[in-house]
Amino acid sequence: MFPKITYHQLQKLGNTLIYLAENVGELNKTKVLKLLFLLEESAVKKFGFPFLGLPFYVWKFGPVLKDVYVDLSEGSDLELLGDYIQRNSYDPKLFEPKQPFNDDYFSDNEITLLEQVAKFAKNKVAKDLVNVTHEVDSLWYKTAQMNGVLEALENQHIPTTDFTIDFAMLFENDPVRKEYYVESVENFEFIHQLKG
Repeated sequence: MFPKITYHQLQKLGNTLIYLAENVGELNKTKVLKLLFLLEESAVKKFGFPFLGLPFYVWKFGPVLKDVYVDLSEGSDLELLGDYIQRNSYDPKLFEPKQPFNDDYFSDNEITLLEQVAKFAKNKVAKDLVNVTHEVDSLWYKTAQMNGVLEALENQHIPTTDFTIDFAMLFENDPVRKEYYVESVENFEFIHQLKG
């Protein structure tokens, strides 16, 4: 059902959610989706390469990983992420770790990034993170505007789009870093296909 996610990406995604569930307090679907985007954006800005390398779509409440959204939705059996997280028995809208965090799929820099994002999000609710991802200069905002759907999303006329965020836009004024990023994405995709 989730053919675009390699085994390595799934391990990294699942363990990222375990880490976040252990370190940011109450973790609901919206908060998960925003934190995954902030991790991806921060990795690209800081290191010039993706954190997960999965497509983020421009939806009403911000950048969304479709498969994660579907898997975490109410009534879902956590088909994709059920080995890593589970619903809280008292509040099924919240998620908690199902197993200990495994750092085997992360570089030291990525662990530091996880720590920084978790610290940033510790006292924030999902709406605070939605506001961050919707800022006027954000990639979500620029992508929605560029594709003519910003007003429809903001006015809630449409809930979703098929437009994905191009993180290369972070380097619009820096062609050298943009070229490095584009090459790193190609390498990232090749390595993940080899790892399966």
